[in-house]
Amino acid sequence: MNLIVTLIENLLIGAGIICLLLAITQYGRRTSDWGGACVLFVKRIDLSVQEHKWYRIGVSSFFLGVVVRILNLTLLG
Repeated sequence: MNLIVTLIENLLIGAGIICLLLAITQYGRRTSDWGGACVLFVKRIDLSVQEHKWYRIGVSSFFLGVVVRILNLTLLG
């Protein structure tokens, strides 16, 4: 059981990071503003619909992975 939960948490966190990198890469290619891509998490920038979709999926997936990690350590410790 612990192995399955650990696998799920790593998959969610990994998928979240990949989706976030995809959104940042799409923004950087579209605008050629790689400095703006670096401050994506700090201030609001104009994302296209596709970039925003990948960004939201990435943040949600990463967040769920962290929640599963916390639950795994707390309940199954």
